[in-house]
Amino acid sequence: MSLNPVSFDRPLAHEPRLSAPYVPGKRDKRFWTDAECDIIRRYFPLGGAAACLLRLPDHRTPQGVYCQAKKLGVKIQGAPSARQRHRATPELDERIRDGWRQMDAGRKGAVAELADRLNIPRWWLTKRMTVLGLTLRHKKEPRWTAAEDALMREVPLHRPDLAARVFREHGFRRSPMAIVVRAKRLDLSRRASRPDLSATKAASILGVDSKYVTGRILTGELPARKT
Repeated sequence: MSLNPVSFDRPLAHEPRLSAPYVPGKRDKRFWTDAECDIIRRYFPLGGAAACLLRLPDHRTPQGVYCQAKKLGVKIQGAPSARQRHRATPELDERIRDGWRQMDAGRKGAVAELADRLNIPRWWLTKRMTVLGLTLRHKKEPRWTAAEDALMREVPLHRPDLAARVFREHGFRRSPMAIVVRAKRLDLSRRASRPDLSATKAASILGVDSKYVTGRILTGELPARKT
């Protein structure tokens, strides 16, 4: 008795080609041609990506133009050859301190004007002033008083803008957002004044989960209406 070898390899069925057949001399449009590279070399230094896009095919994007210009080593005329680094020196720090003492720190644009006088970027000046401790202390809102908490139970919390107006009439300056946050911390409902309770409020009174109340509403055991 002889044993014959058996192959378990399955024959591969011929599948149709999914990609387009290769055509000699034809390239995909995502590749840059020599003519497009010449456009970048000629127009990018003077007009940037905008000037190149006017002469390139529609599928080219500004990001693609910038990337290709970087690969070709083409730069806009007037651009610095290398990034300028600003280093802090004792003399510069003293000039910054003198400028800080003289300027109105609360006025808008004062820091930008100082940066122009010192011939340094504004972002660098802001970071350096933070390191030197030349910053303004932000004014925090005062703590809530007992009188304000009592007034919170009288104002229409469902209208924060109107509640803020009532606070101003009583001599308190609170923003509508501050009133909303305070109502949440005091566990005050912001619904309009009416005897109805929300499902969450009813659950907190009964000492059960809000889903328990919602389930009883859906089954009809608890009367409820949508407001």
